[in-house]
Formats: sequence, structure tokens, C-alpha cells
Amino acid sequence: MKRKKYWFLFAILLLSLSSLSPSFDFTHHTRREPPGDEPIPPQQRPEVPESDLGPIKVGVQLNPDELRHLKALNERFMEETGAEIEITPLETADTEKESFLLHMSLGEGPDIILTDSHYIKALAMTGYLLPVDASQTTMTGEDTLNGLLPQLQWNGYQWGMPFDIDPYIVTWQTKGKDGTSFNMPKSRQAWQEYLELHKTSSVLSFDPGDPYAFGAAVHLLEGDPSKPDQEVLEMLIRNNIRTPESSHGAADTKVTGQEPPSGIEEAAVTVEPYSSFTDREAIGVSSALAMGKSHLNTPVVRARSFAVSAQTESSALAMKWITYMTSKEMQRAWSETAGTLPVVPEMYVTGTNLRDRGIWQKAAVPAQMLLSRNEPAALDFGGSEGFQTYSESAYGLLHGDITVEEYMKLYTPAQP
Repeated sequence: MKRKKYWFLFAILLLSLSSLSPSFDFTHHTRREPPGDEPIPPQQRPEVPESDLGPIKVGVQLNPDELRHLKALNERFMEETGAEIEITPLETADTEKESFLLHMSLGEGPDIILTDSHYIKALAMTGYLLPVDASQTTMTGEDTLNGLLPQLQWNGYQWGMPFDIDPYIVTWQTKGKDGTSFNMPKSRQAWQEYLELHKTSSVLSFDPGDPYAFGAAVHLLEGDPSKPDQEVLEMLIRNNIRTPESSHGAADTKVTGQEPPSGIEEAAVTVEPYSSFTDREAIGVSSALAMGKSHLNTPVVRARSFAVSAQTESSALAMKWITYMTSKEMQRAWSETAGTLPVVPEMYVTGTNLRDRGIWQKAAVPAQMLLSRNEPAALDFGGSEGFQTYSESAYGLLHGDITVEEYMKLYTPAQP
């Protein structure tokens, strides 16, 4: 009997010793670690990247047709990746600008924006964007027209990825209504003489609400689109006075998504974006880049770029989506549907893939060659935040809201 008690006491002693041994600690983890994985306290565990499938939001400045096309490409991305991406239009009215910037600063705006490249540097300088070259998953210019990158770069980083370009062209009927041949003026003096001969009608037709069309018209009249001289501004004012009132304030369909009003008088020469011309029959119409001889290296081009919000919580997914949309396959699909031009130089080798109707060799290829080594005309008066001012003042000048002198006072002095 006493022996049984000894064995019982011995068993209790063994259990007590085992409870004090660290090798028997069953409370350290509540789950089993994989074999060979050294347990690490939760607060010290390395962050393991998980598959981010969103949702994220993409805010875009597109017309209705372009918005529909981009949503179709986005559906392909979501089907291939399983990610959830929502594409929504950005408000472009001046009254909405401050609200948009406030939402961006509070992290309530879109994760990705698609907007004019002129806006990218200003947004970066105010802290609203992430540099795109911070991600190793994103190509930052190796396959892009070189001239498009400087306006996206600031402080040693690149803040946007080019998506498409829309160079501005000039078109004209090769024969007048009476059957006589028409030769477009080729110098400032020739334009002045032509304006003098047609005092009662508009010579140049362009959308006064489109700053790119305004800059292209300046270029065509042998002026500097960035800082037009007094003479060319007065020529444009005289031309605009002769334009029917119904065309004042008209917005080009490809730029704003609004249909132009009917009844606009047909001028001898039209300045318009490349994308608007590719959908029209070109019989009897000649075309070229809207450029004079004074600034041959800087065409007027509307470039659009993607950028990533600094407040996004899904930067990796945002970069992945941008990389997908700027791939050669997507560039080709977008150009074929939207009518704009790609930013990948390789895609200009064969024009037949992009609706070559003659204008390809006259405008698209020259634009590509210029942008491969030169920047497009900077429509910003010399300041990083000047594009909005350029847009508003061009419209105001043509509508008599400001004088030529007031317009020219907006120019930023050149840095020494």
C-alpha cells in the first residue's frame, strides 16, 4: 500500500516538472507553424505581400465614347486578374477643381487618375501623387516616346505614365466651292494677306474653348504656342470676330464629350485634333500637322497620362493596372477604338494597323518622329501650374473678356 502511494507521489512530481519546462509550452502559439518555420512574435513578423484585388477606383477625363472603350479594356483586365476596378468620370468644371483636390488630399479621391499630362507635375508638387518609378513592376519610359517624359518628371522622379497622344492637325479643302484650287498660306505675311482678303468671313476654324486648338492656331500663324506675340494674338481676335456666334464656346466632341452646335460657318482652314479627323471621309481634303516654320521641333499635342494617388492603399494593384493599360496590346486596341495615337514608338512602324487613310503619313508619323527627340509645345506660360491659366485666358481673349496686354502679362519671365 505504501509503495502505491510512492508511485502516485512520483507521478505528481513528474507532472510538476514537465509544467515548468519550456519545451512543453503549449500556450506560445494558437496555430501550428509550417515545418521548419521559426515562430516569430506577431508584432515582429515580416510583412508578407498578399494578392491585392481591390477594389480601386480610376478617375478619368474622357468623352463618353472613350469612357466606354476604356471600360471594355478594364473588363478584360478584371477577367484576367480577378481584381475589382471601377472607372468613373472626373469633374472637369473649374468649380469642381478645389473639391477634387480636397478629396485627393483626404484620401477620398480615385486611386488612379487619367488626365492631361500638363496637370501631372503640378499635382506631384502639391503632394497628391506617388512616383510611378517607385515600383519595380512598372516600366517608366523605356518603350515610350522620349519627348513625353519631361513634363511628367520632377525632383528626380517620374510621376505619370503616358497613355496616348492626340496631335493637332490642319485640314483644308484642296478646291474651293467654285472649283478653283486652294493653297494654304505658308508664312505670317501670307496669312495676314489672306485675312485681309477675307474681311467678312472666318479664315481659321477652331474650337475657342480648346486650349490645344488655340495653341495650334498660334503655331500655324508662325507664333510661339507657349507665349504668343502681340501680332498673332490680334490676328486670332480678328479671325474670331468673324466666326458665327453659334460657334463661340463650342467644345470639340473629342475633347469634352459635348456635341458641337450646328450652323458653324465653314472656314477655309480647320484646326482640330487628329482623333476627330480619322472618323471622317477624307476625299478632297488635305491635312498636315498644325505647325508653322518658326517652331518646327515643338508640335502642339494633347498627351494624357496615368498617375497614382498618394493616398491609395493599393499602390501595387494600381501600378499593375497601369502597366497593363500601357502595354503594346492595349495601346493598339485603344488607338483603334479611340482614334488617338499610341505612345510606343514601335507601333508607328506599320500604319495600316491604325486606320491608315493617308493622314498617317502626313501627321501621325511626323508627330512620332518629333516626339521621339523633342517635347511638345508647353501650354503653360512657363509655369508648372500654368495650363489652367493658359486655358482660361485663351478663351477670355477670344471672347473679349481680357485684352492682348492683359493676356501677355500672364507670361512667366524666363529663368536666367
